[in-house]
Amino acid sequence: MNLLIFQRLVRQIQNGDDKGLQYVFDETNRYCVRTLIKKTRCDTADAEDIFMDAMLIFRENILSEKLIQLTNIKTYMFGICWNLWRDLNRAKAKWGHPENETERQVFLIAAHDPQMEEDEKDFVLHRMKEVKDALSRLGEKCRQLLTYVYVEERSQKEIAEIMNFASPEVVKVTRHRCYQQWMKHIEQTAISPNGK
Repeated sequence: MNLLIFQRLVRQIQNGDDKGLQYVFDETNRYCVRTLIKKTRCDTADAEDIFMDAMLIFRENILSEKLIQLTNIKTYMFGICWNLWRDLNRAKAKWGHPENETERQVFLIAAHDPQMEEDEKDFVLHRMKEVKDALSRLGEKCRQLLTYVYVEERSQKEIAEIMNFASPEVVKVTRHRCYQQWMKHIEQTAISPNGK
């Protein structure tokens, strides 16, 4: 990658222009996902999720100015993917496959589990309030996007048209970024039901 292309890419990402991330996606997605599947034997969905996380890290590295020079964008992006895959597998080896606690709690409430203790119900209700509060802390664009995705179950193509995104791939990257922000807000506000 020559210096002029890299500088233009940096400017686009710093200015919030979706064309910068779209360029990175178009140039590296197929290579990174295929190579990750080939080298690790992970499934396609996992490889795609890892790649989307790598896109977020790439964006952060540009915004934080950790990345100031780049010669081969495919190699750089695959390096991020490889490190993410390695870290993920270390965590799985150490902790197993932890459940998504929020999904579990929502299921328990939806099922009205008669065996759930009263204090556990209080905890679940408190946790759901935290999740809702964290959602309200997101910007309007992120809230709307997540609503289209999870409540209205619209396709990425449809969302791209409604919200004026450059492409469905940009919707995917933005959805992932908004979801990560939401989870970060949830973690920051998480407290026990008794206020400790």
